[in-house]
Amino acid sequence: MACDTPLTERRLGKRGQTLIAAGESGPAWRVVEGIVRLDLPVPFGEEPGEEHFVGIAWGGDLIGAEALMFGRYGYTATAVTPVILEGWSSAAAKEPAALLYARFEHRMGEVLRLRAGKAPERIARLFELAQSAGAEPLRLRLRDIAAITGLRIETVSRTLKAMEVGG
Repeated sequence: MACDTPLTERRLGKRGQTLIAAGESGPAWRVVEGIVRLDLPVPFGEEPGEEHFVGIAWGGDLIGAEALMFGRYGYTATAVTPVILEGWSSAAAKEPAALLYARFEHRMGEVLRLRAGKAPERIARLFELAQSAGAEPLRLRLRDIAAITGLRIETVSRTLKAMEVGG
């Protein structure tokens, strides 16, 4: 059963690697290190490859918890940076599940802030977040920066060049 995953089980993920896939079953995971991007599956009738970004998770956040209740992952989780995950179960957890869920809710508020304001502000917030999670902001992929901030790749590219010139 998914909730019986021992806390000692670890999973390492490379940047761009799918860590869990929507529709599959498995355990819940706690993000130990790195940043994880969460996407909804493509709805029926839409072009495959379209991304439906819904959130991010990092240091201490729980991902895949919906599989404990519904038997399947609701999101696809992809490593934005190198990631370390550890298996999570409510029985063996050091933190109560309610605290982890509250942290996730807080993260969703931070995601909304990443998608509001002018392009340089959004990108700067994402870079601050990446630094606080121990990642090198300039090593983030344009595709991830665009999806997380709700900007077009072209806008991200232009903004990064302008930020570089502006110092």
